[in-house]
Amino acid sequence: MKLPLTKKQKAPAVPIVPRRMGFDFSGVKNTDYWFDNDPVLTHLLNILSLTFPDGERFFVDSVRALRDQVTDKERQKDISGFIGQEAMHSLEHQAFNDLIAEGKYDDIVAHALAVTNKLLAGARKHLSKRRQLAATAGLEHFTAILADAILRRPDLINKMDPAVRDLWVWHAIEETEHKAVAYDLYQDVSGDYLERQRAFLFSTAYLISFSSYFTWQMLKRDNVHKKPLTLARGLWKGFGYRGVISGIIPAWLSYLKPGFHPWDDDNSALIEEWRKSLPEPKAKNAA
Repeated sequence: MKLPLTKKQKAPAVPIVPRRMGFDFSGVKNTDYWFDNDPVLTHLLNILSLTFPDGERFFVDSVRALRDQVTDKERQKDISGFIGQEAMHSLEHQAFNDLIAEGKYDDIVAHALAVTNKLLAGARKHLSKRRQLAATAGLEHFTAILADAILRRPDLINKMDPAVRDLWVWHAIEETEHKAVAYDLYQDVSGDYLERQRAFLFSTAYLISFSSYFTWQMLKRDNVHKKPLTLARGLWKGFGYRGVISGIIPAWLSYLKPGFHPWDDDNSALIEEWRKSLPEPKAKNAA
């Protein structure tokens, strides 16, 4: 079922510029749990971070494979910006992930990466380029709404250890800047509503299963499963009232609307508001 294409491509005056930040995460070694001193949320975000390098390379490949369907020069410029930003995200999160892998979690990290690689290899082999792009558009919506939740909640940002805070703020800003690129390209290539939803629901189901399983493995390694009060507090912060994850459910549901577009929620004002808090990048247009 193909629906009419939307005319809105991105919010006005939102440049998509790759920036090489070169974050230093050495201070994170001073704390076991960098998010609100909470093991549940720290490990949940650690597991999501593990998926970013390989996942974002998949996003880049799926967009690059079909970018020739677009002839508009501004759109091509945005696609190049998207590719560059995702490449920078992979580099920065790889450096962060290397810290996670050190010590008592190295076997869990290796297992998680092996599962991710196997799934992405299967997607590349068995899915058409168009369906890979549909999956990318859906997962980009997930990262965009998580980014929005971070940028709209200074209380959440302030709970992050300073050693990693800038990484997540920077990533959230750039996910907001390019949140419509993959979606718009998919609309140009196909616009099939049912295919888009199937890819979105499957991708979400995988992400929930993957994150839940490997977060639990890390919590078991820390013996948190034997500390019901600690576990309950963390689950409430993530999935209770105004929780980090439960708070994005309405935005997640918005993707199911037939007339959905990522910039229906114009949160572009958050970009410059939070960019002021970041250090100067080591290089712009680094990719």
